[in-house]
Amino acid sequence: MSSPVLALTIAGMAAVTFGPRLLPTLFLAAASLPGPVVVWLRQVPPAVIAALLAPPLFVPDGRLDLGPGNFGLWLAVPTLLLAWRTRNFYLTIAFGIGSLALLRFLAG
Repeated sequence: MSSPVLALTIAGMAAVTFGPRLLPTLFLAAASLPGPVVVWLRQVPPAVIAALLAPPLFVPDGRLDLGPGNFGLWLAVPTLLLAWRTRNFYLTIAFGIGSLALLRFLAG
């Protein structure tokens, strides 16, 4: 691939990546959104997190696993409770990873 084609490809990828993020910010920065829209937008991050976490927690090996061997699922409950109570990102991540590592070590 020649240098101009590579540079145009990278520029195009950057435009496609940042355009959908930048344009709404530019157009809505000075606007006041209606209350229901603001309430709906506040629900987007938790919905995205749930959509990202549900498959590896409930279907880790391609099949539904709610058994005691699914450590990730069972440790998700206290980790989510910790996140909810403390609202501390780093503490939650450290607790989740540390407790999963400890449980896997103890289980052999």
